[in-house]
Amino acid sequence: MLYQLSRLMQFAGLIILPVAISGNVAEKLDLKQSLILSSIGVLVFFGGWLLQQTSRPQ
Repeated sequence: MLYQLSRLMQFAGLIILPVAISGNVAEKLDLKQSLILSSIGVLVFFGGWLLQQTSRPQ
């Protein structure tokens, strides 16, 4: 169960990052908002990666 959650977190992190970049390119987000959203995406991905390393199926 934790392994699947970690994979979902990694996928969410991979989706958040391009959304933040495209929001900045489309001028819907300013630079600060885009960087905050990008940082959140990176942190979600990294958290999922860490969780995956601890709950790897045997």
